[in-house]
Amino acid sequence: SFLYGTALSTLADTEFDCISQEGISLEHVEFLDRAAPEPNVVKCEVIMQWLQRTIVENISNGVLPIAPPILSRVFNDLSSGVANVSAARKINELPFPFHYAQML
Repeated sequence: SFLYGTALSTLADTEFDCISQEGISLEHVEFLDRAAPEPNVVKCEVIMQWLQRTIVENISNGVLPIAPPILSRVFNDLSSGVANVSAARKINELPFPFHYAQML
């Protein structure tokens, strides 16, 4: 998915190609390119917000008739996934303390 590829891009410092951007308008893609001063830092949060908004809009339209317990689990899994990517990004970006490196 687009969110998964963007999350991997934040950790690997490389760009992954998206197979198809069929459901994403050109305005949204341009907004993502301008959204963050550093590549992919804020993109995960923006894409997750778009995904949550799309789910809520389609539930209110009757397109996704999902029971509330299942829906809360979907939102919980989305937010915990992005939180885990954020925690992994902290580990990836913070250097190992010099004093500990000298002890090894």
